[in-house]
Amino acid sequence: MLAGGDVLMDRSEAAGIDPFAGIEPALRSADIAVVNVEMVISDHGEPADKQFVFRAPPSAAERIGAAGVDVANLANNHAMDYGPDALLDTVGLLEAEGVIALGAGATSSDAYRHRVIEVVPGVDVAFVGASLVVPLGFPATGTRPGIASAYQRDRLFANVRAAAQDADVVIAVVHWGVERMTCPDGRQRDLAFELLRNGADAVIGQHPHVLQPVVFDDGKLVAYSLGNFVWHHRSGITGETGVLQIDFDGNEIVDWSFHPHLLDANGAPVPAAAGARVDRINDIVSGDCARHQPPPTTAAPAPDTDGETGSEAESEAEGEGEDGAEEAESGTEAETETE
Repeated sequence: MLAGGDVLMDRSEAAGIDPFAGIEPALRSADIAVVNVEMVISDHGEPADKQFVFRAPPSAAERIGAAGVDVANLANNHAMDYGPDALLDTVGLLEAEGVIALGAGATSSDAYRHRVIEVVPGVDVAFVGASLVVPLGFPATGTRPGIASAYQRDRLFANVRAAAQDADVVIAVVHWGVERMTCPDGRQRDLAFELLRNGADAVIGQHPHVLQPVVFDDGKLVAYSLGNFVWHHRSGITGETGVLQIDFDGNEIVDWSFHPHLLDANGAPVPAAAGARVDRINDIVSGDCARHQPPPTTAAPAPDTDGETGSEAESEAEGEGEDGAEEAESGTEAETETE
């Protein structure tokens, strides 16, 4: 399995650029490939009342499918940026290209359900998607499109247990963490533990816009954050990314490796073999994250005070500085999203 982080194609797709062209190993070379799609794919809808809204033209879905992506997580804080109809467009366009749209749908039943793929004969892999970053109005309900909220913990864990009954391997894909922090926080670690305890074999994380460690122990793997995989041009730590490779023997994880990439002028990942930035990538992914942690520039996330209602406040800076300006250095653009 190959996995990448956040994918944003609002600029690259409009310019006719294929941001997946230089990735090594190519996503299509894997038995299964998964990313987080951090945007709406649609030409419908009105922008939500939030500072950063991301939308790519419908052709982005075809490009994602052609790249070899099998699973696209939509349980994130941008899937509803242009409303429910645009979300449903995103789901439909991806699914039409053979890409599973995970963690979102027309109702909560669609959003929370696990999806199963027979990867090789005799080995079924189930995927579960959920988000700990949940803007107002984003959670799916019984009658409203939206995303799967990880604050619905009983439902999420029950879904993981059901997935473990239906498949040989369970992969949880989670949007979580604090932006630009290279080390996972307590909420990430706690949720990862519970997901593994309930039957997940691996947890793949996104959202912080930087890489975080990969931990492999006793046959279980957690990749806390895979960073900006396809994004706007970034010249510093938020432009350091890569491809996570997870190796299986049948239904067991036996090893993993990480292939460093850097975002180019188009925000596309390009393989990188050496240099200070590659050293930093390898440090962080291998667990030496604290010495690369930048000073915080946004408020700490507010605690979840409403149990499993999905209530959460999250302060986030999406890093929209032009010309590769580094978010951690400027800290000038912050968005507060309250659920």
